[in-house]
Amino acid sequence: MSKVYNVTRESAAQMLGISTRTVDRYIRSWKISYKKVANKVLLEKWEINELRKDFSALHQEVETELVSQWSSTWLAKWNPQLEAMIEQKLEKFFLIFKEKEKILEEKNKIIFVLQQRVGELESKIQNMIALPDYTREKQEAIIEKQKLEEKITQLKSSIKNEKLINLILIAFTLVFLIVAGFLFFK
Repeated sequence: MSKVYNVTRESAAQMLGISTRTVDRYIRSWKISYKKVANKVLLEKWEINELRKDFSALHQEVETELVSQWSSTWLAKWNPQLEAMIEQKLEKFFLIFKEKEKILEEKNKIIFVLQQRVGELESKIQNMIALPDYTREKQEAIIEKQKLEEKITQLKSSIKNEKLINLILIAFTLVFLIVAGFLFFK
C-alpha cells in the first residue's frame, strides 16, 4: 500500500486536538512520517487517523475485576468481616485513584493550553515588524515564554509525582491483599 501524503501540519493538529508544535515533535521523533513538497510539510492521513484512535483509546474508562466470583463467595462464608474490610479498603483506594486521574487530566489540559500559548508567542515573535517597540515586545514575549515553559516543567514534574504515588498506592493495596489472603488461609 503506497502512502498518500495530503494532510498539512495545521490540519493534523486540528484533527488530533494538539498544537502544531506537538505535531512537529511527533515528526522529529518519527511517530509520524512526512513528505516535503515545495517547502510544505505533508503528513499521511491514515497515520493521523491511527494516532487519533490511540488518543481516544487513552481516554476510555477501563473496568477491572479484582476478585473472582468464586473467591469472594468463599471468603464471605469463612470470614465476612475480612471481606467487608477488604471491600471497604478497595473502594477507598479506587476513589483515591479516580480522583488522582482527574487531577492528572486537568494538569494535562493546562499543559496543552500552555503549549498552545507558547506556540502563539513563537509565531508572534516571528511575525513582528522591526520597530522601536519590537525589542521590548520580543523581550516580553520571550520572558512570558520562559515562564510558561517553567510552568510546563513544573506540571510535568507534578504529574510524574502523581503517577509515582498512584503506583505506590497500587503496590500497598496488592501487598495488603496478599497479606490478608495469607492470614486468611493460614
